[in-house]
Amino acid sequence: MRAIQGLLKVVLGIVTAVLGTVVGLLATLVWILGAVLCATILLIPLGLPVIKLGSRLFGAAGQLMHIP
Repeated sequence: MRAIQGLLKVVLGIVTAVLGTVVGLLATLVWILGAVLCATILLIPLGLPVIKLGSRLFGAAGQLMHIP
């Protein structure tokens, strides 16, 4: 039974690490989109919340990749 629980923890750790990586890549794309929006003067009010969302996604990715 302990071997199954240990295997389950390893698999769950790998899945959360992969999910964290995917969320990190998504955060990168969202942050770049926000930066491009901020590059145009008229779209700064739209770009700042998008950059903030990207930063939050980076935090979520970091929490997912954290090994307990």
